[in-house]
Amino acid sequence: MVKSVTFFTFGKARIKTKLKFLAALIVILLTTIFQDFLQSRYHSYSFYFSESLLFNLYWALIIPVTFLLRFVFRSSQIILKIRSKWAIRSFFVFLATTLHLLIFAFLVFSVSGLFYDHTFGFWENVVYSLSNDFYKYLLIYTAISLIPNKASQNPEVQKATESPDFLLLQKGKRIEKVSIESIQYITSATPYVEFFTKERKYLQQGSLKSFSEKLDPSVFVRIHKTTLVNVQKVDSISSRGNGDYDLLLSNGQQLRLSRNYVPDFRSRFEQAPTG
Repeated sequence: MVKSVTFFTFGKARIKTKLKFLAALIVILLTTIFQDFLQSRYHSYSFYFSESLLFNLYWALIIPVTFLLRFVFRSSQIILKIRSKWAIRSFFVFLATTLHLLIFAFLVFSVSGLFYDHTFGFWENVVYSLSNDFYKYLLIYTAISLIPNKASQNPEVQKATESPDFLLLQKGKRIEKVSIESIQYITSATPYVEFFTKERKYLQQGSLKSFSEKLDPSVFVRIHKTTLVNVQKVDSISSRGNGDYDLLLSNGQQLRLSRNYVPDFRSRFEQAPTG
């Protein structure tokens, strides 16, 4: 599959999101350092920027710890079997807090040992975090656990594992076993649905929605209100200059991608395996 993705400008949206996270992190970090400075002035003791920066780096660990655990939770079959959302959230908060405490303690221990005159002991750091910042970890990760996760909103992980390997489609008076992998695209022709493979077309009674619910949404992506395409069969894409695009399939068929479905198609197309 040759992916002509240079026309996509959606990567900019991801960059902007990451920059927003980074900017928010920097603002929080600077604010906490400034708070340490004000506290040192109020209590009349020395302020050391390097130490303040080091001990406030726990804010920087929030993003990687969150993304790591969310990735593990999405891919773990054990987690998927837990039916209670509150049980999953509680487990997430517990693991995130524990992991964060240990990583932060090790980070402070390592950096102080390499670059500071005084080394802050690992367990000393753990006790310090528990006594001073434990409630912050709980509040932060509890709030994060309440943020909707797209993977949990859409049952795509489950659907991907439950999707059939084939469909029974009628061709004339015969019913044929058609592999899902061979289907190029599907269109609605009310009250029928047309399935297109490289060699044949199958006309079935039903709705596009009812058939789409049986298929893996990461593979069969809507490109028009009446069309689903097997994203693995798309060879190249070209812009029409008006927000719409033309998709060239591996069988030479050309389909129109409506501008309303471009963002979702783009994310699926980028993740589709090449071959």
